[in-house]
Amino acid sequence: MPQKNKVFRLAMRASILLPFAAFFFSACAPTTQRMAVDPKLAEQEAEIQREIAIELFQRHERRLFSVAYPVLVGGRSFCKDKVAPQVGARVSTIYAYPEEFRKAARKVFGDSEKLRVSLIAPGSPAEKAGLREGDVLLRIDGKPLPTGEKASAELAKLYDEVAQKKTAFTLDVERGAAAISITLTPETGCNYPVLLANDDSLNAFADGARIVIMRGMLRFAESDTELATVIAHELAHNVMEHISAKQGNVMLGTLADILAALGGVNTQGTFGRLGSAAYSQDFEAEADYVGLYIMVLSGLEIEGTAHFWRRMAAAHPQAIQSGGFLATHPSTPERFLALEQTVKEIKAKQAEGKRLRPEMKKNTKVGG
Repeated sequence: MPQKNKVFRLAMRASILLPFAAFFFSACAPTTQRMAVDPKLAEQEAEIQREIAIELFQRHERRLFSVAYPVLVGGRSFCKDKVAPQVGARVSTIYAYPEEFRKAARKVFGDSEKLRVSLIAPGSPAEKAGLREGDVLLRIDGKPLPTGEKASAELAKLYDEVAQKKTAFTLDVERGAAAISITLTPETGCNYPVLLANDDSLNAFADGARIVIMRGMLRFAESDTELATVIAHELAHNVMEHISAKQGNVMLGTLADILAALGGVNTQGTFGRLGSAAYSQDFEAEADYVGLYIMVLSGLEIEGTAHFWRRMAAAHPQAIQSGGFLATHPSTPERFLALEQTVKEIKAKQAEGKRLRPEMKKNTKVGG
């Protein structure tokens, strides 16, 4: 009964307040007439916009894939056992898109549930063998390929079986009305997929298993050299095992918080936060340093890469000043000057014919 009385009182208050709210908001309403829109026309326009969105995302993915591929191949000596056979092609179906975008995807890519080649990296084995974007996959080494929602996952299994056992394999494709057989010879590359996130933030991250580049960062990177700098930096985080090291530091800090709590002291997670920040700036500086070596081993230009941080400072002036111990990244002036020094170090080694490997602390080594 008391609960019913409480509900009744709340309902009465709402009935009293609603007229006042309606009067208040009516005073702030627009004064011009809103155009009446036909719902059918609105849905037609929505489909057009979905098609435009898919085409734009495809262009962005093409650029990212083209820039990332040589970095993954060039950095393979750093990746230890995290390597895999690569051909420089990405395959997709309409099911790669959310359900509301699939009708638009059919218009853009064709009304088919079969696997199709969506991206090809310039200079890759796929391009050299004559594979093209839009080719529909029929068979791999004579085995028929699946169709439908689970086709991509099943293809990945078949590809691993074939590519791991053979130096070359055949791919039968459909191009228009023609059926073509293509022989592909994979090359070894780092097994860290580089993915594009539909996020406008100026960010990128590595998580130990993949590399994710936000669309905001892709747009900000004016040249492919700048984009390669970001990708190589994130790859360096993975190959230098920074993610597992950070997780270990957080665990140690959290353990200290727990021990303090058992002793009657509430640290409010202070040691966990300190563990999270521990060596963070050093990890970022190391990723900048190792990333440039990965770039040069990928055959990419490194001259002028440091200027990326001047542009970053212009976009985020707060990054010019380091935030001290708890700041996760070095300041942009530090990064600019350190990268300039790294370029000089690499150029000097090239001039002297020395092996292009990062200078390691005593009793440590990286890659092969």
